[in-house]
Amino acid sequence: MIRNSETSLDQNMAEVIYNTPNMMTKARNTQGEREERIVEIYATSESLGDQHQDYMGTDESSNTLGTVRGQQPDPVSPPQWPIRAVVVLLVLLSVALLAGLLRFVVQHKTVCMDGDMELLQRLKNVTEQRDSLLRKQDCQSGWDDFGYKCYLLSKVRGSWNKSRKNCVSHGADLVVVDSKEEMDFISGYGGYFWLGATDNVSEGMWRWVDGTVLSVDNPSWSRGKPDGGREKNCLRRFGEASNLKWTDESCESKRRGLCEHNLKNEG
Repeated sequence: MIRNSETSLDQNMAEVIYNTPNMMTKARNTQGEREERIVEIYATSESLGDQHQDYMGTDESSNTLGTVRGQQPDPVSPPQWPIRAVVVLLVLLSVALLAGLLRFVVQHKTVCMDGDMELLQRLKNVTEQRDSLLRKQDCQSGWDDFGYKCYLLSKVRGSWNKSRKNCVSHGADLVVVDSKEEMDFISGYGGYFWLGATDNVSEGMWRWVDGTVLSVDNPSWSRGKPDGGREKNCLRRFGEASNLKWTDESCESKRRGLCEHNLKNEG
């Protein structure tokens, strides 16, 4: 009985040993699996390193890539050709504007000149109409007509005072030149003759016979100003018809006088 029990116990232990996994074998298997996993991870790391190297390339290819990148324009800076195009466009626009402005100025100046000529003509017409209205009568026979004045060059020679008295006897006086147009008109009379200005009352203070001042800076003085001196106190004509001037001379010189009758003053 005891043997049978031992035999049965041995069979049960053998069955247990047979059915139970070998722990040493299992440990060995686990260690082998770890080693295989480490090998696989290492292989995977090498594979990724090779791919990274293939992607990055060799040093030469890296240098070439850097050179190519260096040659490419800065993505922040704009390309050159649009800036040049804008500059050219602005220059052309400025030239066009300048040409337009010059054309406008020329046209405006032409219009202004035409307007000025028309205005001058109207002014002349108005002046003639005014002179016609101011006339109370026509000039006497033998007198010359200009504007609203009548002129007569005396045939009598005498001093300045005598010539003036002769003009007064005809209801006139020695001529008072009050405009360039009148100066141009009397230049048609030849010879030297007395004009109606003197500084007899106050030396150096020239006045016309109507009381107005004759400036010593007047451009019609033959030498730019009076000669001066107490012996030259009366005004006479000087120069040719094309360049009429006046100068001071002794009032006792024998000259003819140019008489002037102002029709505007007639009542």
